[in-house]
Amino acid sequence: MNNFYYYNPVKVIFGIDTLYKIDELVKSRRALIVTSPGMKRRDTLEKVVSFVQNIEGIIDDIQPNPTFETLAYYYQQVNYNEVDVIIALGGGSVIDTAKALAVSVENRNFSILEQSIKSGSLHNANYKIIPFISIPTTAGSGSEVTPWATIWDEGKKEKYSLHLPDLWSEACICDPSLTLPLPQDITIITALDALSHSFESIWNKNANPISNVFAIDAAKTILCKLPCLINNLNNIELRSEIMLSSLKAGLAFSNTQTAIAHAMSYYMTLHKNLVHGIAVSFTLPDIIDTVIGTNQLVDESIFKILGSNPVEEMKTFLESIGISTRFSEHGISKEDLLRIKSAVTNVPRAKNSIVEIDKLFENFVANSL
Repeated sequence: MNNFYYYNPVKVIFGIDTLYKIDELVKSRRALIVTSPGMKRRDTLEKVVSFVQNIEGIIDDIQPNPTFETLAYYYQQVNYNEVDVIIALGGGSVIDTAKALAVSVENRNFSILEQSIKSGSLHNANYKIIPFISIPTTAGSGSEVTPWATIWDEGKKEKYSLHLPDLWSEACICDPSLTLPLPQDITIITALDALSHSFESIWNKNANPISNVFAIDAAKTILCKLPCLINNLNNIELRSEIMLSSLKAGLAFSNTQTAIAHAMSYYMTLHKNLVHGIAVSFTLPDIIDTVIGTNQLVDESIFKILGSNPVEEMKTFLESIGISTRFSEHGISKEDLLRIKSAVTNVPRAKNSIVEIDKLFENFVANSL
């Protein structure tokens, strides 16, 4: 066995109706709550407010897919001299927004932060991290246990990653009851994101035995339990299984990062408005088909999850929950596919993958247009 390194410093509180424990985590610190309009409508925000002793501010209008433009607006709303801790209450976009707001740069000049992120030189900037606590209300992103955030530049059609070695949640509360209000479509697409995280951390140059254990268990559970959940959305035990699987997938890719499926997805989201959870998952059968036979340990992991006929099993699973595996069904042409292939050569996440890119795109053209 090769030597390996695994690290994740996030304190995890998991359990039904554990939201109240936010008070124990925040204590007497001055808190800024970052959340979305949905949390206000569901009274979840009101519950958090009732549990926290000292609230200095609330930003409650976070939208999906944070952009530099929206972050600049929120950045000016934060009085960093009066905030000791940030509470992120919401899905992956809310947590990613909170992470960006947690990075306090010199003179609160957001343009410094933006340019540092775009140039990849943030680690050289003069910044400090405000502690933040994540409370995910979806089961999929895993952002509560990873040290990076996704930020979009819609004008230039570019995706950027905010990644700092100390950008970890101080703690997270994973309360499955917070996912009960999610409709079927959101339940599916967020769980598919977690499923993709699992597989992406397996066919990954940075994989290790610990990340593999988390990934295999998460993928097996999602494949087994998600079809049951979408027909029984109020089942708290199934909600718990999926949220725990999302957490495990997050713990897996927190050490490996994502790979080829995510690298391809960014073009599809930016140029075709394809929802992230679908963009990172409908290509999984062809990626599996391409990677099988490349690496014995990867093969063994895939067979543990999907059995002896993994490509067909994955296709069957996706189709059973209404996800087509054909590019044309998602508005993507052969010409688009060529553009995606060209684009991924410049995406760092693609370099994490052991998948042979030319062979993969040959499979796409042959099998899935």
